[in-house]
Amino acid sequence: IMASQYQTKPSYIYRSNSCSTPIGLCRQVSSPATFHDGNRTALTPLPDVGEGKRLSGKDPSNWGVEDVVWFIKEADPQALAPHAEAFRKHEIDGDALLLLKSEMMMKYLGLKLGPALKLCYHIDRLRQNR
Repeated sequence: IMASQYQTKPSYIYRSNSCSTPIGLCRQVSSPATFHDGNRTALTPLPDVGEGKRLSGKDPSNWGVEDVVWFIKEADPQALAPHAEAFRKHEIDGDALLLLKSEMMMKYLGLKLGPALKLCYHIDRLRQNR
């Protein structure tokens, strides 16, 4: 029997209402690719957009508009999925996605700063994994 190469390690997550520490940081033990949502009672797996089955092995610069829409929805279903339709409306394909900056997302796609920054994080991961 092989032991898992991944060890359980603590992760730090900001939770505004359920945390008693003054700065709002709560420590929890979690396995890789999980997070705890203060409104839920169980751990929920995070999507690994860099290795998603639908787009795995496909260079993001070759993605079509529908691939980008799928990526947006999977990257963060709660924060980004509501904005996926704007990417379809503005015909954002893979090349365009890789060129986007947070300012452009806010000005032309109507995203607020938080979702724009989150999406920039996921786009940066795409660039690194190319």
